[in-house]
Amino acid sequence: MTVLVSTVVALAYLAGVVDPKTNAISRQLLAGGEKGLLEMASTFPNATNTGVPAGTNLTQYTGPMTITENGTVIDGMIINGPLRVMADDVVIKNSEITFDSTWGVDAEGAKNFTIQDSDVVGPGSSGDSNSAILGSGTFLRNDISQVENGITLTGGQSTVKGNYIHDLEDSASDPHYDGISVQGGQDGVLIEGNTILARDTSAVFIKNDFGAINDVNVTNNFLGGTPGYDIYVDGRANGGPITNVSITDNHLSMGGYGYYSVDNASPTISGNTELPAGPRRVR
Repeated sequence: MTVLVSTVVALAYLAGVVDPKTNAISRQLLAGGEKGLLEMASTFPNATNTGVPAGTNLTQYTGPMTITENGTVIDGMIINGPLRVMADDVVIKNSEITFDSTWGVDAEGAKNFTIQDSDVVGPGSSGDSNSAILGSGTFLRNDISQVENGITLTGGQSTVKGNYIHDLEDSASDPHYDGISVQGGQDGVLIEGNTILARDTSAVFIKNDFGAINDVNVTNNFLGGTPGYDIYVDGRANGGPITNVSITDNHLSMGGYGYYSVDNASPTISGNTELPAGPRRVR
C-alpha cells in the first residue's frame, strides 16, 4: 500500500490525533492509512460523505448521451460513457458516471448546470482524459477520481462545494494535474469546503489563459496530496487581469515547492492553516 504521508499528517491535525510540535502520529493511526484519517477528519469531504449516497437505488441509464432538452433531470443512474450537455437547467444527481474519453461531463455553454452527489470516475492510467467535469454551474458533494483534472470551470459564475477530488491519474506522457482549474472568463466563483488530494501541479489552478478572472473565493478547503504548489494564481498570460481573488481559512499540506505560487496578481491570502509536508511517500 502506498500512503501519502503529507496527507496523513495533515489530516491527523484535522482529526486532533497529532502532536503539533512533533508531528507524531501513533503507529496504529499510521497503519490505518490515508482513508482512515480521512474518515476521522469528517468535517471535510471524503469517501464516506460524497458521491452517491448510501442506499441509493441505481438503474442503468438508457437515455441520450447528448442532452438537448432544457430542464432534464438525471437521477439515480449508472452511466457508462461521457455525457454532453447542450441544454440549460440540467441536473445530474445521485448517479455513477464512468468514462474513457476527454471529458466525463462536458457542459460547456450550458446555463445553470448542476451535478451533485455523484461519482465520476475516469480511465486513470489506461486512458487519456482531461476533466471529470467541464462547465460552469453548481457542483456539490461529488466523488471524482482517475482523471487528469477534477473540475475545469468555464466562463461565468460557479459554486464548487463539498467535493472529494483524489487519485488523479492519466496515461499522457506529461500530464498537468489540477484538482480545480480556473483559466479565464470566470466572474463569481466560490470554491468552498472541498477535499483535494492533488499531485504534481496543483489543487487549485488559477490562470488567465482564456480571459480575465474576477471574484474567486477559495475558502475552507483541505488541500493535500503531493502537488508542486497547493494553489497557483498566475496572471502572466494575455487573457486579462486577475482581480479579487481570496484564499482564506483553508487547511493546506505543503507542496513540493510551497503552498502558493503567485505571479502578476495580488490575491488576498489570510487565515490559512499551513501544515507540514512530511516525507513524500512510504510503502
